[in-house]
Amino acid sequence: MNRQHRHDAAYATMCSYLGLSARDVAEIGGFSDRFARDILAGRKSFPQDTKSALHTLLFGTFDTIVKAMKQDVRNGVRVIYIYRTNEQLRASPDGKIWGPVGKAPGGFVGPYRTAAFEVYRWASDPTAGQSTPIELMFPEASQAI
Repeated sequence: MNRQHRHDAAYATMCSYLGLSARDVAEIGGFSDRFARDILAGRKSFPQDTKSALHTLLFGTFDTIVKAMKQDVRNGVRVIYIYRTNEQLRASPDGKIWGPVGKAPGGFVGPYRTAAFEVYRWASDPTAGQSTPIELMFPEASQAI
């Protein structure tokens, strides 16, 4: 196994943790769904620009979203909407905070949902100094866009 390929398992795991589909990875990297499935399965190596974009997504965008959601809860927000599709998220007010991710416009439901659940756990954890009940809800069709 070459040196570059040895870290690909970590990136594939990062994609799973963030809830990114092969289609999302393909959009981020600007390549085919088939190539994305191959890199996620370890049959091909992640391109360097895709690795960089995923790193920025996890340690930049994702962390920012978690911090913003926690601040919303501290400010009295008790409902976090869980969008059904990337398009629905991108069209929502919550989707406006995303910048581009690699070659994609940003706004992915996987990382958004992971962030929302992390905040849900945090808000419900009395040992963390929090015990603020919040709800995760799918928006009604009229609220979706």
